[in-house]
Amino acid sequence: MMLGNLHDVDLKLLRIFFTICDCGGFTQAQLRLGMSQASISTKMARLEGRLGYRLCNRGNTGFSLTPEGALLLQSTRQLLAAVDAFVDEAGGIGQQLSGELNLGIIDNAITNPDYRVHQALESFLGEAPGVRVNITVGDPADLEAQVLDGRLHLAIGLFNGARTELEYLSLYRTAHGLFCGRNHPLFAAKDDDLTEKDLHKAQCLDAGYLDTIEAFQRDLGCGLVQSNTHQNVEGMALLILSGRYIGNLPVHYAQRWVDDGCMRLLKPEVSVVTSEISVIHRKHRSQAALSRFLEVLQSHHRSSDRDGMATLSSTPTLQRSAAH
Repeated sequence: MMLGNLHDVDLKLLRIFFTICDCGGFTQAQLRLGMSQASISTKMARLEGRLGYRLCNRGNTGFSLTPEGALLLQSTRQLLAAVDAFVDEAGGIGQQLSGELNLGIIDNAITNPDYRVHQALESFLGEAPGVRVNITVGDPADLEAQVLDGRLHLAIGLFNGARTELEYLSLYRTAHGLFCGRNHPLFAAKDDDLTEKDLHKAQCLDAGYLDTIEAFQRDLGCGLVQSNTHQNVEGMALLILSGRYIGNLPVHYAQRWVDDGCMRLLKPEVSVVTSEISVIHRKHRSQAALSRFLEVLQSHHRSSDRDGMATLSSTPTLQRSAAH
């Protein structure tokens, strides 16, 4: 049977279809959708049953759209954009801000002294108590994807600023450096004595959450031998503290362990990299709550009298190297 009246369940199925296409297949879409591959297959079969034709080919040959699926993808993109625009405009009618604000953030950013998100939320919710704020924590690539497909209204994190569909607004700066734990063989070595060979021999954690950020794609001379990928800062820190690995951490986040003598920064003159923390949202959005929160968020970060850099008191060279 061909699709007749459009119901809410159909919109949900079409959003799943759109996400699968955007990710390039069922397997790749699992993380973004938060569903198993079996569940995704079931929902796609249901959508195809509603439509009366096959949308895609999947199996050992990989994922590909049928001619009908390619046409539906174009129509779905237009439909979802129109629905989102309607929701934004309808939510802005009336003087009282209401509805939901879905915010995405990267993990463990709150210890940065220039982080003003909690203060912005306090001010915003004080003037808009009718708005419910939902917060999602994720890595930069996943947050960007969720803003693009509409699950998040905005996200705060490290981004390249490369998607033309998104607006990127700078908030503050952050620094990352290469750290090791107190029980690591490199802990007692002087920076001047550390060679590329020393770093190459170390087991260096691959900071997967930074892989998509151009500013962090630099060669520190660390070998990829026995490299590990971890998608959150806390997991990285635990393994670095174990004394078995070196790895990339936010400077402000590592401060507590440096002060306690449990970690040290390796070769700050080459390992420290700074980048902008930005807030992103889709262009041409008219939701009143989103617009107001963006104003409050930017206002609080502009009012900061700090220079945007965290420093390690026990590593005086860091402030000089991070300032460039």
